[in-house]
Amino acid sequence: MLQQLFASPILSIQTLHPGYEEHASDVFLVKTAFEEVIVRSSKMTEEPNNDFWWGCKNLFGIDPRNVHHLEHIHELLKKHTNLPIPTILQKHVLNGRKFVSVEKLTGNTLQSFIGQSDSILFSLGKGLAEIHSFQAKFIGNPPGTFQVPLEECKSHILKVSKELVNRFYSNNASIRNAFPTFEQQLSSLPVPKESTLVLIDMDPTQFLSDGTTITGLVDTEAYAVAPREFDFIGLEYVFTEKEAHAFKQGYETIMPIPNLVACRRPYRYLYRLLSVQGSVELGKWLSHPSYF
Repeated sequence: MLQQLFASPILSIQTLHPGYEEHASDVFLVKTAFEEVIVRSSKMTEEPNNDFWWGCKNLFGIDPRNVHHLEHIHELLKKHTNLPIPTILQKHVLNGRKFVSVEKLTGNTLQSFIGQSDSILFSLGKGLAEIHSFQAKFIGNPPGTFQVPLEECKSHILKVSKELVNRFYSNNASIRNAFPTFEQQLSSLPVPKESTLVLIDMDPTQFLSDGTTITGLVDTEAYAVAPREFDFIGLEYVFTEKEAHAFKQGYETIMPIPNLVACRRPYRYLYRLLSVQGSVELGKWLSHPSYF
């Protein structure tokens, strides 16, 4: 089927697995006599119906089936960061399914941030701070086809979170019982002054490295426009103190780390509703160490 996307005969197709279950994409490395490119498409054909993708669609207007929107995301990222972002080479529709062919970058997928060199984490921190220099006045998706004004941001998150609990956690007493506290904590936060580009499923497998530095940010389908604090909430679950320290040094060459004290618990609860790192028991999730 992929042959239709290429003018010259395909010599080999390798399926790339991101390293975690429930991933929404089919990703292939395709070689012809003339080129070696990545081809991406969504596995989903129906409306998103798991906690993560249903949540992303209703919170931020992200539909993983529309891989063509990656072109806009990548152009936006390239404008703001020195992290290598692959170019979207072509967009296709085959049998009603959307595909993109994407530049292949050098480097290997990071399986973990823990134990990586300080130089890798410094480059990650600096690169994400550069991305955070993008500013918007809404939460939603990067193309701007779904926008909630910042002053309505808390009530919007609350409404969708309530639906997430009812839809996916009707049998989870600890999550249901914690909702009123979440509601109170979220409501007491100030209205965000601005939003930026944040990667909701922040994880090492989104990045490539050559062992010294980050050589690519390649898995971008869950990029949203939201408060920058969201990225730090996600990062605390994939770092230890050592990685956070090196990351912080890189980040602070561009801008200071935000204060997470007031927002950490409500945003962590929201991230657990989205199962960002799987079905972790809520008490364990909320009491995870804080590194920023």
